[in-house]
Amino acid sequence: MIHLQRVFRFSILLLAVLTSSLTSYGQNTGKSKKADSQLEIGRAIQVFRSVLAGVETLYVDTVDIKGISARGINTMLSQLDPYTEYMTDNESKDFIFMTTGAYGGIGAYIQEKDSAVYVQMPMPGTPAEKSGLKMGDKFVVIEGVPVVPATATKVSGLLKGQVGTKVKVKILRLGETKEREFTLTRDNVVVDQVVHRGIYRDNIGYIRLSSFTNKSAEDVRKAYNELNSTRKLKSLILDLRGNGGGVMDDAIKILGMFLPEKTLVLYTEGKLPETSQKYYTTDKPIDTNIPVVVLINGGSASASEIVSGAMQDLDRGVVLGSKSFGKGLVQSTRPLPNKGILKVTIARYYIPSGRCIQQLDYSHRNPDGSVASVPDSLANQFKTKNGRIVKDGGGIRPDLEIQDEILPVSVFNMIRGGYIFEFANKLFVNRKGTAAPQSVQDIGVTDKDFEDFLTYLEEQKFEYGKLSLNALNRLRELAEFEGYKEQSKEAFKELEKALSPSLRKDLAQHKDMIISQLRSSLASHYFGMSGQYTVGLESDPTFEKALEILSNKETYRKLLTPQRDSKNIKVQK
Repeated sequence: MIHLQRVFRFSILLLAVLTSSLTSYGQNTGKSKKADSQLEIGRAIQVFRSVLAGVETLYVDTVDIKGISARGINTMLSQLDPYTEYMTDNESKDFIFMTTGAYGGIGAYIQEKDSAVYVQMPMPGTPAEKSGLKMGDKFVVIEGVPVVPATATKVSGLLKGQVGTKVKVKILRLGETKEREFTLTRDNVVVDQVVHRGIYRDNIGYIRLSSFTNKSAEDVRKAYNELNSTRKLKSLILDLRGNGGGVMDDAIKILGMFLPEKTLVLYTEGKLPETSQKYYTTDKPIDTNIPVVVLINGGSASASEIVSGAMQDLDRGVVLGSKSFGKGLVQSTRPLPNKGILKVTIARYYIPSGRCIQQLDYSHRNPDGSVASVPDSLANQFKTKNGRIVKDGGGIRPDLEIQDEILPVSVFNMIRGGYIFEFANKLFVNRKGTAAPQSVQDIGVTDKDFEDFLTYLEEQKFEYGKLSLNALNRLRELAEFEGYKEQSKEAFKELEKALSPSLRKDLAQHKDMIISQLRSSLASHYFGMSGQYTVGLESDPTFEKALEILSNKETYRKLLTPQRDSKNIKVQK
């Protein structure tokens, strides 16, 4: 293992030469300099090829050439920015799914818990739903391969395959002891990017978009038309929270639904002439006057920031929530040998006011190699169409800021570890003999259910709070090393007592949040994914504020009107 690490480090050092060549190539503009760069690249590739051939021939153990070269290339590319990367053939398949939303499979979200894998949610209209798979079904055997124990990755790989092929699965249903067998025909599963839609307060539409693929605009248009089928829609909430972006073209198409044709919504600037372009809306809009509120948070990035930023710059809608991620870099892909893909940053994008919302400056690194954020003091000021002041250099700042409720680590671990999912399944089984709820609001989790959940966590030996205790132990060792053992003994005892988890006491303060999570998972059994999001919106302060703004025309208008003192502020041209 140590020898392989040495080989890997050596390949990284070698690839640093390639990094230098690539960087110099990007900076040179003259023909002679370009020729010199090409020569250096050729030399570096020649050395790299010779090293790999020598290692493969002479090294004492078998070497995974494909693995170390892929890792080495990505170590080289990581010196540029996190978005420029090399993907192998297997990784490129996942990337294609992310950008198209389509793959060959059965169409089910899955959940791993205690080395077993369950159906978390069959997607509407997919082979999983049509065959009768249900939330909570435990995979036992897939194509003759036992999958208990197994990981979600393994199960996912077995379920995916060529469209039209069949896959046999054995599952164990909640509350049953006898396995069921299903034969499903894999299909081209296309995931609906609109994960929830609805009408609130009689006439306010709500659309939550999970990501930007090449069908996101189509999904948003379809959702809008469904909500407005009776022509009663008076305003709209577009929820982009947690949406990490994706395909830029669909961001422009979504903007085109609410802005006049031929409106400039984005432009890019790169090294090559073809990477510097202007982007205008081209489609016939749905409605250029309907009031819109766009919801964002720290998980909203890239294409989400194009949509929210352009809506803000053009005063077409109110942006609400917390500051977005700050990714203003454009990537393009090019095919590589052996079905690989190079995803490379080719330009920066700018929204209509002229600002770039890129948060980190990868071209100017600190002496230690780290990347610094653009401080607020250095952010430039710009003006929207109406004259409101907006800033660059740090994501999209909302017109009205509301911080999302942050999940405590303990609750986050319950969700990630499948504890909420499993206990909600138990509640569902226990309620099978009772009448099914008619609406999400009818789904209840009692105080006794909560106490039973705490007992379940104790039985499962649920752990949290380890980071604090681990840090305390390291500090205790350091204090002892420096000679402070005796005088700090009592202080460490008190601190350890304060930091030691007390499950029932600690979780009691998060009771409402935990009950909401349990109700959300239960709602998925009865009403699918829509039920899950409906529960989440019941106690969502950002969503409630959006409803309040759209219910008051004067409030909405004022948020899009410049402040009086903004007229004297110097802005970038």
